[in-house]
Amino acid sequence: MLRVNGELVHPDLIEETFSRIKAAAEQETQGSCCERDPEFREKAEDEVADSILIAQEAEKRHPEIPEQEVKPKLKELIDKYREHGASWEMLEAERDNMRYEISASLRMEKLISDLLGDDDQATPEEVQAFYHEFEKDYRIAAEARCLHLIKPIAEHKSLPELYQKMCLLREEALAEGADFTEIAKRETEKSTNEIDLDWIDLDRPTNPFESILFSLREGEVSPVMAYENAFHLIKVIGVKPGHTTPLEEVRKEVEDRALARKKRRALQALADTLRPHAKIERGPQ
Repeated sequence: MLRVNGELVHPDLIEETFSRIKAAAEQETQGSCCERDPEFREKAEDEVADSILIAQEAEKRHPEIPEQEVKPKLKELIDKYREHGASWEMLEAERDNMRYEISASLRMEKLISDLLGDDDQATPEEVQAFYHEFEKDYRIAAEARCLHLIKPIAEHKSLPELYQKMCLLREEALAEGADFTEIAKRETEKSTNEIDLDWIDLDRPTNPFESILFSLREGEVSPVMAYENAFHLIKVIGVKPGHTTPLEEVRKEVEDRALARKKRRALQALADTLRPHAKIERGPQ
């Protein structure tokens, strides 16, 4: 149970927040974090309590939203639902809920405007700083395209003989004038007979296949690789180096993200000032 200034919070809101926080932690650590559930639940309750405090403050400052501001937003929302097949009967039944949500959204916009004042845009300096902080988000991974010859180990009786066969095929592929495409078509034991793996992103540099693939230059033939119960031989036929998208090409996106963070920080700062004076009650469900 969670009450914020007497307002009872629906348990589903806490559960959704808890699940999001836990999932983010598990994605970061690439493992289960069940032992940290109490910590995540406390964070979820804190986050939800802050959001309620902010909403309460927005309603306190802007209790009534003028009809002339609500009406066009309501029409826009109804039109959007109609485009997706919603019936008039359903929309009429939900009209009050939609009006409430629109009013709440407008209150929040007005609250943010109160907090930011004239500082309601991301400055060029803030945009530049955000871009450098999250530069990895705009990094385009290196790509390589290769032809592929595979022989599954399980389909052969003698492992040394199979390896020796692959070494001989590599020697053939390295010979002057050799056609790797024809060699691969003739020798590959892939069920689909596919030999062109198309473009592959470098996103797993510790993967044995990718580590060798991206160490080769265009036109080079790999050593014989043992990977996933098979021997592999590849020839690189294309390379696209990794690069970072210049700020000017993604400026609008970066501006939007920087401004969104600015708004979040302003709201969090407000919550920090409201929390010490709030009545927050926690208890069993």
